[in-house]
Amino acid sequence: MKSALSDLYQEELLGYAIAVEQFNRLQNPTGTGTAVSRRCGSKVTVDLMLREGVISDIGLDVDACALGSASSAIVAEKAVGKTLDDIRSLGQSIWCMLKDDGAIPTGDWANFKFLAPAKILENRHQSICLIFDAIKKAGSAR
Repeated sequence: MKSALSDLYQEELLGYAIAVEQFNRLQNPTGTGTAVSRRCGSKVTVDLMLREGVISDIGLDVDACALGSASSAIVAEKAVGKTLDDIRSLGQSIWCMLKDDGAIPTGDWANFKFLAPAKILENRHQSICLIFDAIKKAGSAR
């Protein structure tokens, strides 16, 4: 019998947690933002290159649990070509998925399905959503 935690910590999610390391910090970003969880101390720093309001490159420095790291990698993998509003909307969807039993995103963001079982881990929701706060700060740092 599988437990809720074994549903969560599956191979795909752990692969994303490791993959976050491929998104190195940028040399001359348009903006940089950092978000820190007061609950667990996880920290996500995002460097963005923006061209006409569209993300053209993203760099990360993530010091977070597997869930925060995986969430950051899922976003970074598909962020190029998206607007800040696209990312803000995604962040709202993820928060609803975790807190209000909202729908799992589809399309480019379908891999958030790997984080859906984290609904039961309320103390990790903030870490999962740090990437969105850091991107918002990076976008307003222009």
